[in-house]
Amino acid sequence: MLPICNICAKTKVLCASCETKLKNEEISELDVKIAQMMYDFGKGEFGFEKAVDVGDFVVVLTQKEDIGKIIGPGGENLRKMEESVGTHIKIMGASSAEEMIYTLIFPANIVSTSRLYLADGRVIKKITINKNDVDKLKMDLHSIKKIVSNLLHTDVEIVVG
Repeated sequence: MLPICNICAKTKVLCASCETKLKNEEISELDVKIAQMMYDFGKGEFGFEKAVDVGDFVVVLTQKEDIGKIIGPGGENLRKMEESVGTHIKIMGASSAEEMIYTLIFPANIVSTSRLYLADGRVIKKITINKNDVDKLKMDLHSIKKIVSNLLHTDVEIVVG
């Protein structure tokens, strides 16, 4: 499944529904661009959840079974996407949002996850990482926070404890 409908991915013109998603920031221009390329690669046979630009690279979040299809034979699809986007792309797969969080943080250990309910009505996802594992992280805390926040569509706080 793509973040835009297959017709929009195929024609490269957004329908009213997909245009509304873009205006409401449910999807980004990056999501649209990558969705169109992926449709060209697989004719709608595979997709992704979200693409997140974390500065030095882009993370594409997808289902585990789609990783190989996205990368393509000999990495051809991935190279084309990187050339088009102009930066490195990391493909990450998981079957759920929670599994994606653990995949991002692995091999560091998560001590706990919880929800913080603020006085203004906002809810923040709090993730506590073992202080002895911080040096094991594959990326910086800011990048992880940005990816998780985009994935869960909520504010995230990452604590080392």
